[in-house]
Formats: sequence, structure tokens, C-alpha cells
Amino acid sequence: PERLIGSSYATLRVQLSAPGVVYYLATPQDDAGAVADAADDGPHVVIANVTTDERRAVPTPEEVRLGVLAFLNDTDSDPSNDSDDAYRYAFGSGALVAGTLDVTSANEVFSVNVTGLNPQSHNDIWVVAANASGGNAALQTHVALQSFRTRKLPPGFRNVTGEDGLSTPTPALHVGATAASVSAALDEPGRVYLAVQSASAQALTSAQVRTKAAANESGTCAKLVPSANVEHVVPVGCPVFNLSQATSYAAYFVVEGLGLTFVTHGEPPLSLTPFSWHFITADNASPRGAAAAGAATSDGFTISATSTKNGLAFFVVVASENENDAANGQTLPPSFLEVLHGVGANGVAPEAMGSFVLNGTGGNVTGASAASASAPADAANGSVAVRGLPSSSSFDAHVVVVDAGAYFLAANLNANLSDPDTEAVARAVAEAAAPRNVNATVLSV
Repeated sequence: PERLIGSSYATLRVQLSAPGVVYYLATPQDDAGAVADAADDGPHVVIANVTTDERRAVPTPEEVRLGVLAFLNDTDSDPSNDSDDAYRYAFGSGALVAGTLDVTSANEVFSVNVTGLNPQSHNDIWVVAANASGGNAALQTHVALQSFRTRKLPPGFRNVTGEDGLSTPTPALHVGATAASVSAALDEPGRVYLAVQSASAQALTSAQVRTKAAANESGTCAKLVPSANVEHVVPVGCPVFNLSQATSYAAYFVVEGLGLTFVTHGEPPLSLTPFSWHFITADNASPRGAAAAGAATSDGFTISATSTKNGLAFFVVVASENENDAANGQTLPPSFLEVLHGVGANGVAPEAMGSFVLNGTGGNVTGASAASASAPADAANGSVAVRGLPSSSSFDAHVVVVDAGAYFLAANLNANLSDPDTEAVARAVAEAAAPRNVNATVLSV
């Protein structure tokens, strides 16, 4: 047999000269004290003969087979009873994991993933083959032994595939106005820890993150990732609440193995360094604004807008007769999202659409101060010239205001804010209900 070793598992690969059954049984390794190792599980010595009290650290082929069956049948409900099979074949009751592998054809490799081994520690896997299942089957006359030490690594992360078939890597950070969460899918059971603190505070080490989260300090989270989530690739979310709006934070996230499953020697493996993110929480206060039209020419006019918060103004221009055509099902006014996506009511095609930046020293406010304030003299403001319209015609312009928080979250933080990614803003508002002026301003020109 060959083995591929992980942090708490090993892949056992077997190939037989004829079809048969393979019994495998994993126990803590017995090095008889030859190695001075604090993580050594010590000897796994069993009673091989209850009559003579013979004790042996190496099983016979029959003891491996019966030990596997005892382990699988879980017969040792009463450890004080020395007459039941699990006590007599203590390699079963003392095993970490055991199982059988059906080899249905000769000279082909068959594999099984042996999970539940002692992480960062010594393990033995005892393997014996039989020509068939059952007590009358002919066993091999020797036991194959695989001795190894599992890797001292924490669980790894896996990608999550959604219903649309797209694969999303984990861990992934999700940010709201007063909360943040990290979701993660692991390749084996473990624990995850999250700590969120001010972006200006000193960075945390992995051990500090675990200590804070395990103590349930403010701004932390600790979650178990059980085997069912690992098997079905279901991520676990680790949330932190009671954050402040429009505030810079740093998040630190680590993963830890479950430690030894047989005895408690050694430290469970922990991420060497934390995953870290710097982020700004959303600002849920909608901006207050106003819009006006002026400077009409033969083919257009100017739209100007002010806002209590720096951001963007989106607009659509539609022919007045389109909006008043009841036969075509048009209604007044278009919704906020319709204007945001550049269409009139019920999706009617506009004569013109676009956006322009609103900036001002008085618009650099957040939260409740922006929600309660009227637009000051130095509020955020901007304008755009609309051209190319038919002359001597009547139009309605619809304007909505989106605050800067939307594109802080949606676009690159290092982007030029005088020319923001308007598509990213629209996407952020549509998908995440980012701050906005819900009531569209209607201008008749």
C-alpha cells in the first residue's frame, strides 16, 4: 500500500493480485519510547489473549480483521466487560478509525480516504487483505504496517460553487453598515476565529485572534466547522456586530485544526499568519438633494444637482408624450432603480441618460448628520449639459442621487473619485441596497 498524508487524514491505496477485501485499522503509533517527542501518543498496547493476559503492540492478521469489525459494530458498550468482542479484540476499541475496502478487480489501484487521524502526531495504519468477506475467508499471513506522522498544518480552504456554476474562493469578507462577516469552507473539520478592530490599531497575530475570539471579546467571532459542512462543501459564516457606520476597520481571520482525537498532546495547528482585510463600513443614511434645469438651447439644456453628501447624480431624459401615453402603460415617475439603470418608467428607452459627480467641502459628511441636514451653501454639487435633443420638443428629466459610499464599496478604493465607476455604483446599489435618495426628482423642461 501507499499513503498520501494530510493534516488529519491519509489516503490509503491498495492493489491486489486478485479480487478481495482489505481491512484497515488506524491506531496511535507505538515507538516504545525510542523517540523523545512531546506529541507522541505513547504505546498502543492491547490485550491479545484475555486468558493469559498476553499484551501485544502488533496485531495478528485475524486481530486486524476482528478489530475492524469490532470498531465498525461498536460492540464495546461496556468497557468493564472483558468477554465482549471489542475488549477481546482491543485493536478495534482502541482504534482511531477502521474500515473495509472492496477490491473488485485484480491489478487495479483502489483508494480510501482515512479520516479522523491524530493531527500533527504519530499514527499506524494496519492493513490486511482477504480473498473474500466473512469469517471463513483466507487472510494474508502478515500485516502491512504504514507508520507516519500527519502534517502539522491547519485545515485548508475550499472554493464554493453556486447554483449558477460559478466558483467563489473562501474565505470571503462581507461588509454592511454595522456588521461584517467572513464565510469559509474548509477541507476538513476545524474552528475559525475572526477579530475586527480599528484600522489604525496594531495588527493582530494568529494567536491573538484566537485568544480574543475564544474569550468572546467584543468585535470577535468563533465558529466550529463540523464534518457535515466539510463533506457537502457548505461554508460557515462568522459574523461581528455593533460596528459603526462609515468607519475604517481591519479584520483578521484564522483557522485551527481540531487537535488530537485520542489523547491531548501537542497544540492544534493554527494559521501561521491571519487573513486580513481593511474595509469601510457602509453609510445607511440616504443623501438629501435637489435638482434643477436651465440654460435651454435648441437641442438641449443643463441639469444641475446638490446633495448633502458627496456622490453621483444619475439622470434620464424622456419625451413628455411617452410618459403621458396611457395606452402604452407609461406611468409617472420611473422608479429609483429604473433611473439608476438608465431607463424611463416601465423600461422605456430615454432620449438621453448618464451621471455626473457631486463634490463639495460640505458634502463630506456621513450618517445621521447627513440625514438630518439641509443642503448647505457648500454642499456637494455638479452639473451636466444634455445635448442632441430634437428642437421645439417637450422633455421630462428624472434625477436621483447616490452617495459616495456606494462606489467606495463597489469600486477600487484607489480609484479616482472624480471619475467613479458608474457601472459598479449601479451594481452595488441594485444588489446591496446601498445608500441612495429613494425619491426621484422630476424636472419638466
